Amino acid sequence: MPDHISSPAPSWDHFDLAWMKATYPEIRDVVGTDKPDEIGDLPRLAGICGYSPNPYFDECYYVARYPDVRQAIAEKRYVSGFEHYRSIGHRDRSPHWLFNEEYYVVANPDIGRLLRNDTGLRNGYDHYLRTGDAEFRSGSWFFSPFEYIKSTSDEIVRTPFRHYLAHQSGYSNSAWFDTDWYMTSYPEVLDAIRRGEWRSILHHYLYGKNHGHYDPCPYFSERFYVESNPDIRDAIASGQFNSGYEHFLLYGVKERRQPHPDVDLDQYGHSPYVQALLRNGRRPDIFVSYCRDRGVSPDVDAALELAETATKYAFEKKCSVLSINAARRPLDFSYERPDVSIIMALHNNFNMTINALTALRASHGGGLHLILVDGGSEDETRDLQRYVTGATILHFPGNIGFVRACNAAIAHVEAPVVLFLNNDTEIQPGAITAALQRFRHHPRTGVVGAKLVRTNGMLQEAGTIIFRDGSVAGYMRGKSPDIPEANFVRQADSCSGACLFTRADLLRQLDGFDEAYIPAYYEETDYCVRVWKSGHEIVYDPSVTAIHYEYGSSDLTSGASYINRNRLIFMGRHTDYLSRKLVRSELNTNTARSPSRSGARRILFIDDRIPLRNYGSGFSRANDIVTTMAEAGHAVTIFPIFKPLVHPSHLYTAFPDTVEIIWDRDLPDLDAFLAQRAGLYDVIWMSRTQNVRRLVPVIERTAHLMSRTMLVADTEAVSSVRDEQKDRLHGIPEDRLPDLADRLRAEFECLFVASRIVAVNALDARLLTDHGFTGVPVLGHLQTPRPGPRPWKERSGLLFVGSIHHRDSPNFDSLEWLVTHLWPMLEHVLPDDAKLLVAGHIGPAASLVGLPRSPRIAYLGEHADLAPLYDSARLFIAPTRYAAGIPYKLHEAAAHGLPAVASDILCRQLGWQDGHEILQARTGDEVDFLRVIANAYGNPALWARLRYNLQARITTENDRGTYAETIDGILNAP
Repeated sequence: MPDHISSPAPSWDHFDLAWMKATYPEIRDVVGTDKPDEIGDLPRLAGICGYSPNPYFDECYYVARYPDVRQAIAEKRYVSGFEHYRSIGHRDRSPHWLFNEEYYVVANPDIGRLLRNDTGLRNGYDHYLRTGDAEFRSGSWFFSPFEYIKSTSDEIVRTPFRHYLAHQSGYSNSAWFDTDWYMTSYPEVLDAIRRGEWRSILHHYLYGKNHGHYDPCPYFSERFYVESNPDIRDAIASGQFNSGYEHFLLYGVKERRQPHPDVDLDQYGHSPYVQALLRNGRRPDIFVSYCRDRGVSPDVDAALELAETATKYAFEKKCSVLSINAARRPLDFSYERPDVSIIMALHNNFNMTINALTALRASHGGGLHLILVDGGSEDETRDLQRYVTGATILHFPGNIGFVRACNAAIAHVEAPVVLFLNNDTEIQPGAITAALQRFRHHPRTGVVGAKLVRTNGMLQEAGTIIFRDGSVAGYMRGKSPDIPEANFVRQADSCSGACLFTRADLLRQLDGFDEAYIPAYYEETDYCVRVWKSGHEIVYDPSVTAIHYEYGSSDLTSGASYINRNRLIFMGRHTDYLSRKLVRSELNTNTARSPSRSGARRILFIDDRIPLRNYGSGFSRANDIVTTMAEAGHAVTIFPIFKPLVHPSHLYTAFPDTVEIIWDRDLPDLDAFLAQRAGLYDVIWMSRTQNVRRLVPVIERTAHLMSRTMLVADTEAVSSVRDEQKDRLHGIPEDRLPDLADRLRAEFECLFVASRIVAVNALDARLLTDHGFTGVPVLGHLQTPRPGPRPWKERSGLLFVGSIHHRDSPNFDSLEWLVTHLWPMLEHVLPDDAKLLVAGHIGPAASLVGLPRSPRIAYLGEHADLAPLYDSARLFIAPTRYAAGIPYKLHEAAAHGLPAVASDILCRQLGWQDGHEILQARTGDEVDFLRVIANAYGNPALWARLRYNLQARITTENDRGTYAETIDGILNAP
């Protein structure tokens, strides 16, 4: 690469002669020329004297940071750190104390995608200088462009980083570095800066190893962190990390390592408020959140409970604002074919009525038949026809009460579904559509109830529970409305009449509400019990959401007296029903939240993470298992060993809406979780052997809470086989290899805690049987044939699909081998239009930046829909060199009708025949892979035969019905 002075865009890869002369005046005598191309012996001189070639590369920092660079210079392999960086260091090293390559790529996933493909960018720093700085991106935890701009109010700054390099005494605070605290704690640093020893506060902190003498903020101790984590000492000494703090920011904070003897991130992170801040991106990580809160998180739920009176006042104010404008623009409820008839009983409270009707009209675009029943109102409610058009309005001279008013309206119902809605209730957008879909797709549903949220933002109820004494409790009352327990569809005993949907024909069949409960309270509970007795179901649906001004239509005192009276009436009406209910107890809440169903099991499913399909690595299979269980009518709860890294909204779309997803807790919370749900679960399904091992201590501590629970250990894959393959691949001598039988015994030891063992394929089942486990069922992958329509002649190239969670994974190893060893050979034998497409989830601990790039390799990253890729490629390639279980990606490729070339270890796992369903090549043998691919790529007859046989295989082995039967057999095993 030739040396050059200038560049069309800012670049680190040049000698800036003018800048060097200004920075190092002494070189003017050495380099007398002003011609850009005549730099003479300047590179060697710069290396000897430690001169930086331009403002973007710090020679002294780079050499001091990386011991191997110093060694290479001493051995005269490079004349300077800059030469090393230009040659190989740019791939993964940091060139300047205020830029971190790994931070930049991880913090900006779009940059990672750019760098994985041939875009003309050599590394993240190249992008940062050319584009990222002007986009106000940050290249380091320690430099916030917006904070820096605040300190430069007297001028316009379009590239903060470049500006800072020219004015390094500028002030630059950041979320991870407390400049004010640093100056106060270490006043000697300011003196050193004044003497010219350092350019700025950041320069002092970041430039050299301080060995624990200086900390970045009061909540991180360098000395404590390094002493507490001896595993990172060698990495710091080798230059992999500049300090313990850099390791903490890259990895330690995610692993919840302790940064300071007085800082407990785990305890702090259990606050729901903190978790919400992190989920919504208001705090970049838990450590920054801790620093800003000084370790004290507010009890938001308690504060909101105390503030309910104030929030009710605020709600009333909002209602009054709407009522002022109501006459100017009447609400139009005209309809032709109504989707739903809404019954609203009224007595005064005009402002709230207008608010409720405004929200109702805005919530649904279809036809709404509004029936308003006014019982002797004395306020503006008497003249509602001035404010509402197209509604049926019934007037009564006196206050006839809620029950009688609702019953009077039933005769006017025209729609197939009826919504009872209080005038102190604000229904939310989408609620009506969700309820109508529930009735449309589930004929046995008789009532759909809402998630009711009080004015203070806390739950009033997520469905209600009826106890044996006839009392009724709102499930999850007083909790946050986003908690997992309130956000899945389930059967409930009853639901509040403040927002209750029911079928119109069923309402007429049951003669509406029982007027024994006049004027109100318990009428909807009684109705729901009669719905149950009629053979229909009560369903709580969290998509049906409404804000309720509780006791807006009556005061709390009178409400309590009606409740006590009507509970006794209810008990007399339904003694038979109540005899089967649980005794009222806080400990019975979770067990009582849903009526038991014949044949349905309550299942707790535990995996590493919430199993999203795009994660691969066995998570697709786990997702299929959960989905199949839920579709069979079982009540499934998912509990992760590790909290999810994605927003909960991603999780709820990945499973049937009846699945409860505990996304806000993880393994340390499991003991308390099981205690809260003692006796609830019929089955605990533990996915992956390593998780069973993690769960053994928990099971031993809580066994008395689940004496009748079936414990299923789903091995997912036998890792000992994979580990032995990996050791052999890496050249571990035979005499140092652990015996496979010993590995298997150690791996299987934890499985004896389970009452049922599941294997993913016949090979694993035999290994388990050989170690004393009997009756091991095989549960593989679920697939449905869906071959892409594109013919052979319109396809080209190879497709690699695999999730990479870390660089030590089999998928990363196989991809690295493919692009480094095999693909350069394939480029010479495949047509010019043949490309290698690489797709799949890439975890935060994995990076493909260092892999070879080529115009004929496209690193596509994660794709929501892989079908177009399967339909465009001619062959699928799976050159895995060590593996366990069954490769889901090969089953998926087969289902899409894409023939595959795979290593022989994968073919043995599948049990597929070479040349019949798959093409086999020797593991790790690029010559054999080259031969197989070259012979197959231009052979349409072979391609068609493989495709046909694959579809037959998938139809026979991966059928949905067979899959469901296997799971049913596991759950109902004696």
